[in-house]
Amino acid sequence: MTDIVGVGALNLDFIYEIEDINCVKMPDLDIKEGKEIVAADAAFSNLRDRLNRFGTLKKMSLGGSASNTCHVLALMGYETGMIGVLGADREGDFYSSHALYDDERGVVRKGRTGMAYIINTRNRDRSIVLFPPGNSSITEEDIDADVVRSTKWVHMSSFATEGAVEVQRKIKTLLPNKASFSIDPGGIYARKGKAVHSLIEGAAILFASESELEMLFGTQGEKAIREALQLVKIVVLKKGARGASLHTKEVSFDAAVEKVRVVDNTGAGDVLNGVFLGLYMKGLDQSSALEVATKAASLSTTGYGRDAYPTRRDIEFMYQDAEKRRG
Repeated sequence: MTDIVGVGALNLDFIYEIEDINCVKMPDLDIKEGKEIVAADAAFSNLRDRLNRFGTLKKMSLGGSASNTCHVLALMGYETGMIGVLGADREGDFYSSHALYDDERGVVRKGRTGMAYIINTRNRDRSIVLFPPGNSSITEEDIDADVVRSTKWVHMSSFATEGAVEVQRKIKTLLPNKASFSIDPGGIYARKGKAVHSLIEGAAILFASESELEMLFGTQGEKAIREALQLVKIVVLKKGARGASLHTKEVSFDAAVEKVRVVDNTGAGDVLNGVFLGLYMKGLDQSSALEVATKAASLSTTGYGRDAYPTRRDIEFMYQDAEKRRG
């Protein structure tokens, strides 16, 4: 039995640095700093050419939100699996050969591997352009029910196709009685608002940014948190440079970020998810867990892609330090 299975899009990340994001803006691509968009294949060659002309490729890395989270959990010593789609191509072979999953039965190989072009500007606020020809084409026929039924936890993130939400609803029905699930809807699902409430409902943990929570519930601040807590047990709110906060119906508390020199903030939120989940699943103190997860997310931005993800020893040391300071 695996400890946790991720469900979400799998893609290769191509991380670029560019002086001025206006150099890659095109009429058919609404590229904005800090935003994630899904693009049509027709824009692929033009964007790649502009990035190679005006920017610098710094790293090619395995990516996908749930996959990043499971990578962190694997580094922490958890047995992980993944449900998703990789292309039947060289890119998919590369991804598969470098992934740390213990259970790969849920990864289907078909079509072309999805790619994410990550654009870091001078102020380090990244933009993401997704080309998901294959990685969002998951169907109910692709689900290996045994993978779901033999795990203790499922962590979901978004796909770019409409039908994928129904697939994830199906996965919820396959969970064994004692299993739990968490979800990070990201901007793609958050923009769907009430249409994904039934997917979120029953989650042990909802991970979201402030803007995503507003899109999900059509309101802001404490009211949005209260509405979320009608559907889930815990809300972990990611606030960027202002840290993070945790909310249940009984308690709320905050955690500050670690001040670092940011190189690439791609996947920082996924690191926070993974570290918090790993400590939460051990039954450790939630306040200390959030503090460590927020610190680990900050430190992950000091390298490209997964280069600066925390090790098991890093996390254990940070947790012990947090507990000592709590008295």
